[in-house]
Amino acid sequence: MSVIRLLGPYDDRVAAELPEGYVVGTCPGDCVMAAGAAVTGVLRCTGEQRWTDEHGHVMTVVVEDFDLDDQGLRDWSTGLE
Repeated sequence: MSVIRLLGPYDDRVAAELPEGYVVGTCPGDCVMAAGAAVTGVLRCTGEQRWTDEHGHVMTVVVEDFDLDDQGLRDWSTGLE
């Protein structure tokens, strides 16, 4: 199983890269994980999820989209539709 890495946080936005593509969302609370952290709990569906890092930090992420490619991630991060 490959390691899933956290991208961000950028303001309140975060992403994680799965083999199928990027999962992207926002943190309604504090983004308590550092960029590059190995995370678990990342699912390929929209809605509220709880992601955990290798240190046991847990954060809530409201996933907005998933299976994005590199261009989709760039568009999402800059607010393009």
